[in-house]
Parts: sequence; C-alpha cells; structure tokens
Amino acid sequence: SSLTQAISTLRKMLKDSTKSPEFVKTVPKRGYQLICSVERINPLLSDSTNNVNDAASEALDQEELDNEIRNDAVQTPSSEIGRDVVHNAGTSTKMAASQRNWLIKGLFLLAALLPLCVVLLTNPSESKFRLLENVNGVEVLTPLNHPPLQAWMPSIRQCVNKYAETHTGDSAPVK
Repeated sequence: SSLTQAISTLRKMLKDSTKSPEFVKTVPKRGYQLICSVERINPLLSDSTNNVNDAASEALDQEELDNEIRNDAVQTPSSEIGRDVVHNAGTSTKMAASQRNWLIKGLFLLAALLPLCVVLLTNPSESKFRLLENVNGVEVLTPLNHPPLQAWMPSIRQCVNKYAETHTGDSAPVK
C-alpha cells in the first residue's frame, strides 16, 4: 500500500532500522507509531512583509499537513498502544541494554556465589549418639535416630573383638 511505501521511504531517509527503530515503530496488525520526540520550529524572518506572506502560507501548509495526517495515518486506541514520547530512543535503548547486561551478570554471579556460601558458611549439625554396648573397653555407639540393633549384637561383638585382636597399640579401637 502507499502508506507502507511512505513509511519505508521515511525510514530510508532517516536511516531507521526496523529491528531497533528510533523514529517509527511497526505495531503488528495496527499500523505504525511515531516514537521520537517532535518539536515545531519557527524560522526567524528578516523583514515584516515576508512575515504576512509566510504566515498565510504556513497556515495553508499546516492545514494541508493536518488533512494529510488525518487521511493517511492509522488510528490506534490509546488503551492498546502507549502514547509516551520517547526522547533519544537510541540512547535509552543502549542504556537499557547495558543495564540489562549488568543485571544478568549480577544474577549469574549471585547464582554461583549463593550455593558456595551455603556450603562454606554453614556447619552441619552434630549427630547425637547413644551407647549401644561396651565390648572389652571399646564403646559401640549408634545414632539416636537409628533403629534398634539388638538382633545384630552378637555380630557386632564378634567384629569388635576381631578388630581389637588384629589392631593393637596406637591403632587399637577406642570407640
């Protein structure tokens, strides 16, 4: 369509990318949105006779421009598309990307340091033991939450006695 061609020409003249636009943004299934700031500039005129002629021609130009905008522009409801004017869109997108990069790097650093801090800074709780039996001066201990071992006591006594026989001196069992 002619509107698409006009927008394409405008983008070429402004060197505006479609992937990261600074001036005209494509709104899917709606049309286009101007995302840059706009200022009206009135040039200074040197003589007053030109002022009257220029004012009249400027009024006509403005009226033609308004009519053209009404005819060619795609209307979009303000509830669907924000009407905020973005000042210096290129700079703000670069700053946002830079801030986003720092945020991502910070999150990765936090994700790496958090498990490391947990491992290094927390002490495991000490297990509490109860005395199961004293075999030839060797204490046989079992954790408090362990099931009863009364059925295993003959095997445990045999193992402790055999270990005590083979390991004497400094390597003799104590607990």
